[in-house]
Formats: sequence, C-alpha cells, structure tokens
Amino acid sequence: MAILSRTSLQEAAIVKIDDARLLFENSRWSNAYYLYGYGIELALKACIARQILAETVPDPSILKGFLDHNFGRLISLSGLAEPLKVMRLDPEFDSRWSILTEWSVESRYDAIGSVTATAMQDAIESPTHGVFPWLKQHW
Repeated sequence: MAILSRTSLQEAAIVKIDDARLLFENSRWSNAYYLYGYGIELALKACIARQILAETVPDPSILKGFLDHNFGRLISLSGLAEPLKVMRLDPEFDSRWSILTEWSVESRYDAIGSVTATAMQDAIESPTHGVFPWLKQHW
C-alpha cells in the first residue's frame, strides 16, 4: 500500500469526482455513479487524516476503520458526526446525503441508469447543498 498523505487523498478525491463528471457528461451512468461515491470515500479519508498528528500513533480503531468503505463509519472516524447532524437539519442537504448513502463499494457491479446517476451527481456536486463542497470545508 502506498503512503497516503492528507494532500494525496484530497487530490485523489478531486480526480475521482472530476472523472465521474466526465463519465456522467458522456452518459456512462454506472461508472460515473461508482466514481462519485469513491470520490466521497476518499474525501472522508482525507478528513480522517486531518486528525492524525505527525509522529503519533493513532488510535487502533482509526487505523482499522480507515480501510472501511462505509460512509457512516467513516463519518464517525472523521470527527464529522456532529457537524453532519447539524447539516442534516437542512432538508436540501439531508435529501442529498440520503442519496449518497445508498452507494456502497459493491455499486461497481450495479447497472445504474440516468435517473440514479443524475441524483448522485446532484448530491455530490450541488454548489449550495452538495456533499463534496461540504466535505472540502473539513479536510
């Protein structure tokens, strides 16, 4: 496994979201959907990395949990559980978060149509209520 710095995780998240957008714009719904979710996973891992101090050994639960793909567990490890609760009071953000949480690493095997991919694209990229702009404030 390569060494993953917070910066490299941020860059990887941006690249995955950018690639997802290109796929979405070219009607490649399934792969766009998967990469949008993967981009958010990497963004959450950048948020987790922000909490790890240089020359310290993180809590073992963080080390083990870092390899997880579940957004709920990654949110807990990232320290964003409380800020997420506040954000979810906004119905616009809450509906987008709910769409995002339908994603899983197994989504790579799913045939995704345009409606589901469009909902995911909006959930991730909405400038005012999207999950990715919110996560970027915390990484």
